[in-house]
Amino acid sequence: MLVGFGGGFMVDAHGTTLIQDPPGLYGVRSVFELPVHAVLLDAGGVLLLPDPSAMRRALSELGVTPDDDTCRRAHYASTREIDRLGEVDWVAADRVAARVLGVPDERVEDALAPISSVYLSDSWVPVTGATHALLALQRAGMPLAVVSNAGGTMEHQLLSHRICAVDPSGAPTGDDFAEVAVVVDSHVVGIEKPDPRIFEIALAKLGVGSANAVYVGDTVHFDVVGARAAGLAPVHVDPYELCPDDDHPHIASLADLVPHLVPAS
Repeated sequence: MLVGFGGGFMVDAHGTTLIQDPPGLYGVRSVFELPVHAVLLDAGGVLLLPDPSAMRRALSELGVTPDDDTCRRAHYASTREIDRLGEVDWVAADRVAARVLGVPDERVEDALAPISSVYLSDSWVPVTGATHALLALQRAGMPLAVVSNAGGTMEHQLLSHRICAVDPSGAPTGDDFAEVAVVVDSHVVGIEKPDPRIFEIALAKLGVGSANAVYVGDTVHFDVVGARAAGLAPVHVDPYELCPDDDHPHIASLADLVPHLVPAS
């Protein structure tokens, strides 16, 4: 017996969520069949993006002034290059970003250091709608956790940008923060995605089995591969539809996933 649940989702009599090519998700006909008890999320590309203003400042000496959307596209194009190569090569990724950002071919090598400096700094800004999406999931009773390859400051960045916090009671007053069980920062724990052990740290904190969890990330190499190795169902944030793979679901943003995990009121 099946009963309707959200746009494109079905739920059977046992509460099992069946995703069947719903609006906002593209790439596969059937994604997973399991009760979803927790959502784990990447930070970069899902909750945060490099600050377009910082990127423009970094490239100003090259006479390049990309608009905000071009800066966003450059990020996802650069991560797609890692996926295409199947290995980590940040120089190659930054070359792709430079070209998308409008850097002339003869100045691409000159742009690598400025682009890298933005990524390695704290010059990141919230993805539009990310906080609202997290709050919607939280209000529906969905446990949340963040798992990120980062430089040791991710928990602070998410708090300072008013996206989420492990302990919202310590957050600045006047703001509605989403609460996450843990922010697993690769620099802090000494393990990086796609190693499945980094996901297991978050799952242990949540008290949820991997078969009942979804991981939302913006790459195949780190996120889809890593989530699958840990037994989670991956969902790929790919707003410009750059990923050609049809063996996992894609969304334009975290907000697109919310209606399919939160029952319509």
